[in-house]
Order: sequence, then structure tokens, then C-alpha cells
Amino acid sequence: MEHTQVGVIILTYNDWQNTLACLQCVHAQVGLPRRIVVCDNASDNEVADRILEEWKALAERTGLPEPVESYGADVSSAPLVLLRSEESQTVAGAMNTGMRFLLYDRECLAFWLLRNDARPENFVLEALLRHLQDEDIKEPIGIVGSTQLLGDSDILECAAGGRWSRWMGDQIPLDKGLERHGLSDRADIARRLDYVSDASCLVTRELTDAIGMFDERFCGYYEDVEYGLRARRGGFALNWAPGAIVRRMSCSTASLTPFLSVTDDPELAPKDDMEFIRARFFLLRREHPFAMPFMLAALPFSWRTFRTRRGRFFMVMRAALDGASGRVGRSQPNVSALADGQYGSGMQE
Repeated sequence: MEHTQVGVIILTYNDWQNTLACLQCVHAQVGLPRRIVVCDNASDNEVADRILEEWKALAERTGLPEPVESYGADVSSAPLVLLRSEESQTVAGAMNTGMRFLLYDRECLAFWLLRNDARPENFVLEALLRHLQDEDIKEPIGIVGSTQLLGDSDILECAAGGRWSRWMGDQIPLDKGLERHGLSDRADIARRLDYVSDASCLVTRELTDAIGMFDERFCGYYEDVEYGLRARRGGFALNWAPGAIVRRMSCSTASLTPFLSVTDDPELAPKDDMEFIRARFFLLRREHPFAMPFMLAALPFSWRTFRTRRGRFFMVMRAALDGASGRVGRSQPNVSALADGQYGSGMQE
């Protein structure tokens, strides 16, 4: 596959600075992609207008056509498109919007997914494409992941993605915390991958034709884990391109020290925290329901539940029960009320 058969999808919401920085990196690729689509997830008009204005200037400097603005289900053949959603969607929904938009272009055979805080080096797309073929892998490769570094450091966030614990329900990023020059063997990582991080990955059209797109019920967490597990069940392999170096500017090195508890989760804002827990239990319910009684029984004794933050116990239990019973998606007023109320005020202490 050639770089002229790839469409780039960049997710953004109310953040023109990171989006423009990510676009600059994409424009600097050794092989320019066929299409670049910025999926704006209902940002304020001022932010979206700023992205379009600055992007036009960038396109002019790099000799590319002027970006155009498109809305919702509009179809455009322009190579550079700011695709705006009038209503906010989940992360999975926003990615699907971009993929659905590019699927109308039959010459687009793969989609490079990027979060807007990603800073890909110049050879990333070339490296991702090179690892769509691998003589050691018999199955068709559906997703190729990048080497993700923490900000400007040489410390890994993950090598492509990670494993998923079928008893604990948590994500285990591979090579997390290692230096970039001490990476594991590529073939070993590829064999162990259960999922590929959607912060920077190449997804083939063949895969989307076979298994569909992301599950939009996941609100920003675990959607890539579910998609990787589904891809593997569908007979596709996951691979890693070690030379596809991408820096994540929103990562924190604090997350490198895991908590020794049954709910080893990152530090998040209250509403994000709830979505994380709900998504984790929802995926466990679908993929390995036999582990659910153990996880629910252990949850009240976890380190996270007994923090000195008012209302956290009830929030954690309610979010876990929502996920375990399949109540996921955007509209969960019972959990949101807990975040805005007691747990939210506790965060200020």
C-alpha cells in the first residue's frame, strides 16, 4: 500500500493549538497522505474558525490545496477537510465519523487515526505502511500501532498498544516506562498485542469492511481495546512499527507508577473517572463475564474507593454497576449527578 492511499483522521475538541501542531507534523511526512480530515467534535465556533484559518496558511506554505469546511454527513472529495459535528459525540463516534467520511473515497485503503496531542515524526506514515506486511504473521494485518513517547522524553507510553487482562479488566501497555533505545523484540510485541492504541494507528479498509467500526458506546476509554479484541476474533493480526515514533504531549509521567490495587486506573477528572470505570466494567461484561463477581466483590476494598474524597465510594460503585449492567453511553444522569455533586466538591479539597 502507498501513502497516496491513506486518509488521516485527527480528532479535536476546543483545542486549536494542539491541532495545528499535529497538522504541521502530518504535513511534514516524507510521503504525504491522500486525504487529511480534521474531525472537530462540536468545538466553539471561534476555535473551529481559528483551526480553518491557520490550516489554510499552513497549506499555502506547504503547497497543498486550501482546506474546506464540511458538516455532518456532507460528502466532499477535497484532500483537506475540516469536518465539523454540530453535536458532541463520544471519541469512538468522532473517529467513526471521520472513517465513514473517508469510506466514500474508494481509493482510500487505510485510515491513520491521530489524537490532536500526537506529534508524529517525519517517517511515521512510511513506517506504519511498511509494517502492514510481515512475513512472520500469517493472518492479514488489520491495525498497525506506533511507538508512543511521553512528551519530549525518551520514555515509552507504550509500544503500539498492550494486553487486556480478562480477569481484572484493565489495560496493560507493553514496554511502558522503558527507554526508546531499550525496546522489546518487535515480533514478541506483535504476538502479545490484544489492542493497539488509537492515539496513533493505521487501520485498513479491509478490517472495517469485515468487522465494522468502533463501538460508539465507549466514551473515550477502552474503545481501542474492544476494537483490537474484535479484530483478532475476526481473523486479523495486530502489528507494531517500532520506527513510527509519536510523542504524546498530554501524557503524564506520574502514570508510570501504578497503584497496587484491583482497580489500577489513571488519575482522571471525576466525570472522566466515571466513564473510565464504566467502560472497563462494560468491556469485562462483554468479553469475560465470569470475572464480574470477583471484580465487583473486590471493588469496595480497593485503594481507589477509600480515598479521602467525599462521595467517591458511591460514585465508583454506581459507575461499576452501570458498566456491569450495560448502561453505557452519553446519557447517564445518575452518575453525572454524583460527579457534579459530592465527588466534584471533594476534588477541590
